[in-house]
Amino acid sequence: MKKQRAQKALEKMGYSNQPALDWKNMSAENFHYSVFYLEDPRLLRKRYTPVIAGWMLAGGFSIALTGLLVLVTYLSSAPDDTTLRNWFFSWLAITVVFGIAKARVLYGHIHWIWIHVGVYSICFMVSLASIIYAPNIYLYSTALLCPLIGLLILNSHRCRELRHKMVELRHKREAIIATLKKQGRWKWW
Repeated sequence: MKKQRAQKALEKMGYSNQPALDWKNMSAENFHYSVFYLEDPRLLRKRYTPVIAGWMLAGGFSIALTGLLVLVTYLSSAPDDTTLRNWFFSWLAITVVFGIAKARVLYGHIHWIWIHVGVYSICFMVSLASIIYAPNIYLYSTALLCPLIGLLILNSHRCRELRHKMVELRHKREAIIATLKKQGRWKWW
């Protein structure tokens, strides 16, 4: 009885237009996903994992190769012990900011994508300007190519679709939370 009332309430709010499955006939995995998620994450993972992985790898390689290129070219005459330590912690901080921005984008706040665009652009500009030091051509070309690939991934159709899907899921979460707050059943904050 409670499940039917809950299903009707969700249908009123526009969250489900299909009849509820009987939980006794569901597999354990399907029951788990129906209880804990707004949408089946298996389908989302299957569709968007290549984009997320490529986005993450392009960001990591961009930051790492640009840092290596800066150490080899701009800071080649600086003392090694302090330079390596300072640049390691600064690039670690940039990577943490990159990761936090990625988590926020995947949580549905798509304006954080501009941090990724900024990191890719800075990596590209710093790498591009190091040509005057005549760096190793392979290091230079990969340091230029990684931010461009990252920007290409961000501009791809599937990545845009991912961002819009995450916004849609965030709006669904916020609507459910608002409904629960009106009913006085929201216990988190």
